[in-house]
Amino acid sequence: MRKAVGIAAASFFVAVTVGGCGSDGGTGEQEPEGKASSAGSASAGKPAKGPGKGTLIERAAGSWKYIATPGDDTLDTLTVANGKVTAKGAKLSCTGSFVPGEKDGHESATITYTCEGGKDGGRGVGHLKVKADGSALVIDFDGPEGGWGGPVDSYRRTA
Repeated sequence: MRKAVGIAAASFFVAVTVGGCGSDGGTGEQEPEGKASSAGSASAGKPAKGPGKGTLIERAAGSWKYIATPGDDTLDTLTVANGKVTAKGAKLSCTGSFVPGEKDGHESATITYTCEGGKDGGRGVGHLKVKADGSALVIDFDGPEGGWGGPVDSYRRTA
């Protein structure tokens, strides 16, 4: 009986952990409708107060830490201020700016990194998603042109 409870608990933990990565925005990661404002809006790099407040880029403002095990092609820390992004990992160091827009009637933002040494870890153009409560950020990358897709960088807020 004790073993069955342990297995059930471990299965639940894995399902919750894996289920939170790479979501298509269907549950809990819905972005508010409406037009995006410019990257340099009122919050000036500070996180918006409360869930769902501010533009997508305002909700992304702050410091973030990669949620998975770091590797050579991961960007382990991410800092967003005024729509400008700095991302660093063990072997990658990249910068960029989120470009606000609209996709399928929802606020959207894209980014293309400029990385030291010219390598971006196979990312290409990325599409920003921020959890409604501002606790998680995901950048879903298209990958190299002509490829099958790129990485999904998932982060948790640190500040």
